[in-house]
Amino acid sequence: VMRALEEVKLNPPEFFASKYPHMLSGGQRQRVAIARAIITRPEFVVADEPVSMLDASIRVEILLLFREIQRRHGVSFLYITHDLATAKYFSDRIAIMYAGKVVEEGPTRAVLSEPLHPYTQALIEAIPDPDPMNRFKMREVVPGQPPSLLNPPSGCRFHPRCPYFMKGKCDVQEPPLYDLGGGRKVACYLLEDRAAGS
Repeated sequence: VMRALEEVKLNPPEFFASKYPHMLSGGQRQRVAIARAIITRPEFVVADEPVSMLDASIRVEILLLFREIQRRHGVSFLYITHDLATAKYFSDRIAIMYAGKVVEEGPTRAVLSEPLHPYTQALIEAIPDPDPMNRFKMREVVPGQPPSLLNPPSGCRFHPRCPYFMKGKCDVQEPPLYDLGGGRKVACYLLEDRAAGS
């Protein structure tokens, strides 16, 4: 236990070992959660929104800690997040999901710099631009609401909101995850011909 606390930078470990959660800051609680996850030396850890409730400086510290654990112990992480900026920093590969289905996957930098699925494109377009010169730039917003997961639409789950919707195709059958080469896969009929050529 003491070694795990030291590894997540909770020093001196004796001080933190006797603390209750309400006595710790958010970042310290997250470090305790990480220590608990790695104490058995797993090969694989699921990290679901591990930095979403932390301020920016603590987020960076936690992500650096994940990288250090990954490097030191060869641990693979499944990093679940809605924050594409931290995913870009932390992940080698990324899968974008919409309504419970993977719509695009591939090398993180490739997917985020050249999104191919209409949902991924909309998601990236919605990221605020920190440049003050662009603060008044109008952004495209995908119309409609996400579907009910209890009663999802037939076909592609994104089709009711998709600007490229093809009637009789997208609303009838769910598109397969087309392999486009280079580790890229996209579930969209727009990429059907490109997939056939790769």
